[in-house]
Amino acid sequence: METLRYTLVGSGTTVPDAERGPSAHHFTCGDFALLCDLGSGTLRRMAGLGLPYDTLDLVAVTHRHQDHIADLLPLLFALRNTPGLRRVQPLALVGYPGFKGDLHRLAEVFGPWVLDPGFPLDIWESDDTPIELDRGDVWVEIEALPVIHSPEAVGYRLTLGADGREVTVAYTGDTEEGPEVVALARDADLLIAECSMADGQAAPGHLTPRAVGRLAGEASVRRLVVTHFYPSVLTLGWTEIERRIRESYPQAPVELGADGLEIDF
Repeated sequence: METLRYTLVGSGTTVPDAERGPSAHHFTCGDFALLCDLGSGTLRRMAGLGLPYDTLDLVAVTHRHQDHIADLLPLLFALRNTPGLRRVQPLALVGYPGFKGDLHRLAEVFGPWVLDPGFPLDIWESDDTPIELDRGDVWVEIEALPVIHSPEAVGYRLTLGADGREVTVAYTGDTEEGPEVVALARDADLLIAECSMADGQAAPGHLTPRAVGRLAGEASVRRLVVTHFYPSVLTLGWTEIERRIRESYPQAPVELGADGLEIDF
């Protein structure tokens, strides 16, 4: 049976934390490998988890903030310059509105290898989605939908298919509450939701435990993983975080995200 697996690579934020790296989420669907966001240190954390960087088929970025995108150029540089590695298969890069222009500007600064790393790059923006990768009995679809954070920010809705099974995963990236985010998460088998701030300390563009609970409940998701924790919310402790989430979402599994968490579907 083909593997359908989610691995949480980075459950933290821009605040340095020895136990939590910045945002990164890895998906295995048969022989497909996907990565949603890759904040600083993602490649090292992947190595520690036994996740190869050189087999990635698709990388999707939610927005420009460095705790979500900082390891994109290191990934391309590693794929180009690792001794003995001669990649030939294309790499799909999916991003927010303006992503292509950002890559062109980065190429002006760092060199043409950004856009021509020695293997084909297929570069897409949110308006180009949904995008499907298909290898017969194994396939992946990814769609970008708007969220409420920085102007360009998107979340991703992934459908993973293998052996006649199909799993829908919604990833919020960074966002606050709103109907756009409910649409992103609607009826997902797994919602990966940011939970940045403690209730009473809410910041624009971010969610709190109670806000995550309202989102998961309204969207009727089947399973919830919370991630992207600033220190203030972690001081509550998991029992209190879960209690606040379950005020509006009592019906399904809830997990506190941690680097290295794995879920098999």
